[in-house]
Amino acid sequence: MVSQGEIIKVEGIKNHLLVVSRDIINENEVCIVIPLSNNFSESVTHIKNSFSKDLLITEQLRYIDLNTRFYKKLGTLPLNEMQNIIDVIQGLFDIFWFSTNNSKVGGID
Repeated sequence: MVSQGEIIKVEGIKNHLLVVSRDIINENEVCIVIPLSNNFSESVTHIKNSFSKDLLITEQLRYIDLNTRFYKKLGTLPLNEMQNIIDVIQGLFDIFWFSTNNSKVGGID
């Protein structure tokens, strides 16, 4: 079983992957991952990490079934890094309200 915070290499997938799903999901050898890549510039959603020089591409969430592929565990990110990554991923789904003038917020009177 993989655990949240582990970096894995999966057969047939070019990039290393970071497991971001909780361990209760991972128990059945399925998990949610994000790729590490060197094809992007650093930004709010492209995050440095202590494992490699590649960036974590947080908006490219993928659900994979590890029952059908071979994989290898390569390392684990520290808890403080994982907390930041999970916060960024959660932020991708937050509702963003903005003010166009002082009387309206998000277009609602």
